[in-house]
Amino acid sequence: MNSNGKNEVKKMTKPAFRPAKDDTKPLLQDPILRSDPIETEEALLRLPPFPISKPKSQTQ
Repeated sequence: MNSNGKNEVKKMTKPAFRPAKDDTKPLLQDPILRSDPIETEEALLRLPPFPISKPKSQTQ
C-alpha cells in the first residue's frame, strides 16, 4: 500500500455516535395475572364446556 492510501483512510471521519434503537422485547407476562380480575372471570365463564375424560391408568 502506498502512503496516499493510508492518508485517505486517516482523512475519513466516523459518523457521530448514536445509540442503537432498543429492539429488545418486553418480558413475557401471564396475560391473566396482569389483566383485570373481573374481565378474567368473565372470559373464563364464557369458555365452552370441555369433555371430561378419565385417564386410562385409573380405570383399572
